[in-house]
Amino acid sequence: MNFLKSFFFLLTIFTVDLSYSQDISSLSGQVVILQDNIAQKSFVKDWKKEKKKFEKECKNASSEKQLIILMNKLVSTYNSSTSSTLFKIPDLRFDAFCNALLNMVDQLPIESLSFTPEELIVWKNNLIELMNIEKARVAKIEEQIELERNKKRIILSDSIVVLFEKHYQLVFDQANKGSFSSLIRADERVKYEVNLNFGSSASCFVVVDQDDVYQFKLLYNTSKDKELAKLIEKGLFNVINGNLTNGFKESKMFDGSFVSSFLKIFDFQGQKFADTAKHPRIELGVRNDTFEVYFSVIEPLFKR
Repeated sequence: MNFLKSFFFLLTIFTVDLSYSQDISSLSGQVVILQDNIAQKSFVKDWKKEKKKFEKECKNASSEKQLIILMNKLVSTYNSSTSSTLFKIPDLRFDAFCNALLNMVDQLPIESLSFTPEELIVWKNNLIELMNIEKARVAKIEEQIELERNKKRIILSDSIVVLFEKHYQLVFDQANKGSFSSLIRADERVKYEVNLNFGSSASCFVVVDQDDVYQFKLLYNTSKDKELAKLIEKGLFNVINGNLTNGFKESKMFDGSFVSSFLKIFDFQGQKFADTAKHPRIELGVRNDTFEVYFSVIEPLFKR
């Protein structure tokens, strides 16, 4: 199975490289055509010795970076031979390099070009076509990469939700009893480590506030991947929603530190505050700054 995965990965890379090389070949041809049609007399004279070498190196170029270096040599000779000043081309991607060549032609004095109006239109259209083909190719590759990322996100999210579901009822039941004593393992007063395994990306602990109220907190590190965070939050929501006991309902609380500026709340909807305060309160959300998934269970404020 691993062999097949490696084979298809290498096949994809080879296909991408092959199409990329073909694009470079077409682009190098357009670079040579541009060079052939720069007819400024002093430049032509100074460039004569470099012309054949330039054309050969363009033909053998395997990347846009090599073509940019060659074009900048041409630009240096042009600038030193004439009173005009062409811009040097920075390190650009393929499509941006095509656009830079189009801008360069527009910068050249019309009398310095030997293109007929029709030939110039054809040359520009060829570059625009290469640019559009490259954009489409890159978009396709990025789409495939994103599909692979989504597959990995789903696999990771599913594994996280399985562990969460395994421990959820125990955490809620302990909160409902007003005690996390069976879950904690450190002899501290403010913060306790937890004896449950929620996965390698999870950080889990119990904290105690000044009113001696215990709160179970679970944070999932998503490496700032917002899409992964959405999947995990959705999975946890489904587990929580599917296990709500009678009287518990979902609501929202404004909190600017969370995505959409709201935190999902699941609590007991009692007729009086005292009724609500005798039950645990569940919180769920995604942090704005880190895209960590946040889950919390606060034990009842009033012990029953």
